[in-house]
Amino acid sequence: MAQDHEKGMVIIVKKLTVNINSYADAEELVKKSEAEFTAHINKALDEVFDNDHHRLIALSGPSCSGKTTTASMLTERITSEGQNAVVMSIDDFFFGRSDRNKVDIEAPDYDSVKAIDLDYLGEFTKDLLAGKTVRVPKYSFLETARVGYREYYPRENDIYIFEGIQAVYPEVTALFGNNYESVFISVEDDIEYNGTVFTKHEIRLFRRIVRDYKFRNATAEFTLHLWEGVRANEENNIFPNSQQCDVYINSFLPYELFVIAPYATDLLRTIPSGSRYRAEAERLMDKLSIFKCDYIEDRMIPANSVFREFIG
Repeated sequence: MAQDHEKGMVIIVKKLTVNINSYADAEELVKKSEAEFTAHINKALDEVFDNDHHRLIALSGPSCSGKTTTASMLTERITSEGQNAVVMSIDDFFFGRSDRNKVDIEAPDYDSVKAIDLDYLGEFTKDLLAGKTVRVPKYSFLETARVGYREYYPRENDIYIFEGIQAVYPEVTALFGNNYESVFISVEDDIEYNGTVFTKHEIRLFRRIVRDYKFRNATAEFTLHLWEGVRANEENNIFPNSQQCDVYINSFLPYELFVIAPYATDLLRTIPSGSRYRAEAERLMDKLSIFKCDYIEDRMIPANSVFREFIG
């Protein structure tokens, strides 16, 4: 274990012991990792539903933690119990560029609570829980604007899942009232493999580099540029407020670094030599070089795995 001097907290470093000498070994590692994660998340969901049923669940977590898959699993669990699950993305309540007079930033800062239309979200939530018809907004990241609405008619047995990193901000949770359950998902521990330590934040960064390239047409250099602000917001707003959550889920999978290493390395290699992020790219590539394995293949990963959020 190591001490986090900045936060005064003990950091747990978990040793990753993996031996992969054949395709069979690789298949077994993936299968075992997925089974353990499913058992872990089911236990967490049991905690959610062991309490009195709430009409609202706030699902939060830092960047690339696995919120989308968790929302899907929550939906399946709620449906299996004979109720309706409705996922509401807090991202859809962002201000658009046309509302700059309401936001004291030139471009949308998606990590700031100031980017959220709290007035609309508050009225929306109040009407939703009162059973009134609401207009659900749709935000386009491509157009950086709210591009439309759809009407939603609440039903008596609906349970609402409000998903997003902002679902842990006090300005947002204050709008949910007192009768809600909060779920927080992240990579919880630093990992040590063959004498090299990978922080939980680095693990999420590898996920984000690959995800941003595959799904948001972003370069690794741009992701590293954004990451500085992302991490600052996590330390200032997300992790401190997460201490009040009801249920915690660890989304790390023991096989994932073997799979993501070649993807992330190829993308980091594209960062120009003159970039201010080149030194960081070199450092990360050097660390990832220990995860060379000829046996683990993408085809082994289930289509519904949380890891598919990042590699497709």
